[in-house]
Formats: sequence, structure tokens, C-alpha cells
Amino acid sequence: MRRSQRPEATARREDERRWSLLTAHAEVLFCIARDPDTRVREIAETVGISERGAHQIVADLVEAGYVRRARIGRRNHYAIESRTALKHTPVRHRRVASIVALLEPEPAKVERARRVPRTRPSSTGSALARPTSKRRAA
Repeated sequence: MRRSQRPEATARREDERRWSLLTAHAEVLFCIARDPDTRVREIAETVGISERGAHQIVADLVEAGYVRRARIGRRNHYAIESRTALKHTPVRHRRVASIVALLEPEPAKVERARRVPRTRPSSTGSALARPTSKRRAA
């Protein structure tokens, strides 16, 4: 007997399938930017499209001048043509490099250790007036 899925999980998946902020072309471009030696099969799996669709999108990107493809042995190597201007009217002033930079993962925030502010020793000479440091000046 098959378990039925919860209605909210099914509705969430349907919403995700309806539309996306980024097109499949943008997602493929980003996959190539992350790993220029990636295979089309891997791109298709990452983006969630068919391998044939991924081949067509890569061909579109090459034809539009956004990506350069070079055959190395039995594999393809891709390179983003970062200086190519975007073709869409509202963003013609932008280059492909700006889109790729926008889609890069944000750098991880380095959590700083909580520092206790140093205070001057009180006139009473209390040991609690100034926190001790593990490091000592050499």
C-alpha cells in the first residue's frame, strides 16, 4: 500500500514547478561558471531538466556568445565569455560577468569570538576589574 503525500508538500512542489525566478538558461550558465569541465549530463541533473534540454541550452548559450566551447580529448571545456553584453533591452548595459558574480554564493560570515571589553583596573585592585587574556605579550 502506497503512502499518500501530505497536501502541503504536494502544493509546495507544484508551486516550485510553476515558475522560477531564474530561467533554465541562467541556471545552466551558472553551472558552467562553477565548473567549466562539467558534463552536460551533470548540468541536466543539477538544473532538473532533461539531458537533451541541457544540450540545447548549452548550444543556445554558445550561439549567443555567452559561452565558448572547446573540445579537449573526449570532453568539452566551457568558458564564460564575461565581456559579452546581455541581449535583453533593460540590461544591455550589463555584461555576463555581472550576472555570474550576482549568482555566486555569498561568502560565509566569519563569526567573531565575543570579546569582553578591557577595563582599567580599579583603585581597589580587584581581580575582577579586568578580564585576563590567554595571550601574553612577548
